[in-house]
Amino acid sequence: MTVTRSERPAPPKRPGIWGWLFGSTVGNVFKLGWWSLLAIGASVLIEWAGMIWLWGPNHSKEMLTQELTYLGAYNKNLITGFYPSDLGIQFVGVANTIVSFLKLRELSNHLADGVISGATQIAIYGIDALVNTIFIFAVRSAICVSALTGFVLVGLVAFVDGLVERDIRRACGGIESAMLYHRAKRLLVPILFLSFGGYLTAPISIHPSLVFLPVMALFAFSLFVTAKTFKKFL
Repeated sequence: MTVTRSERPAPPKRPGIWGWLFGSTVGNVFKLGWWSLLAIGASVLIEWAGMIWLWGPNHSKEMLTQELTYLGAYNKNLITGFYPSDLGIQFVGVANTIVSFLKLRELSNHLADGVISGATQIAIYGIDALVNTIFIFAVRSAICVSALTGFVLVGLVAFVDGLVERDIRRACGGIESAMLYHRAKRLLVPILFLSFGGYLTAPISIHPSLVFLPVMALFAFSLFVTAKTFKKFL
């Protein structure tokens, strides 16, 4: 009677340096563009449905005005040296180019000049929602880019403080918790994606400080725990 050994599955092939470089640069750019399109699409559907059944046709215009007010209230970023409003002007310029290229305003005006039926009015609502959402997305993107420096600052402080606590734990023979380390580490990326994605697609105007300050605190705490509970010996 012969006993056959079970073949072990081959380990997954790791990408080379060029594959890693491509995924870290071009791949992330495509991911960012894909997520941006998803965020705009979700925002348009929410706004379109709201214009028909909930808050009326002027909701997105009022949101855009409020978002511009939030953007203009911020002072110069001490790290980048730019005013968020200047960055918003650049982003709004790109959004205006996209809207002009797609001829969305002309299409909305053409539909409005004809006979307004129920289906035509719904189509006009959809086009107006798309135009205003693109501009709201541009303004909020400028705020998100400006908020990134805050995440960098609090993350740097939390990481250094966590490493100091780790050295104290290692010198005093403290208990090492791999479970806590891995759980805190897994929270870092979802915190960023959910906060930025939720803010970009929110159907109401929310002050950016109310969104990002609690998220920064949670991000800093997770990073602090990750650095603090990193394995005792390298």
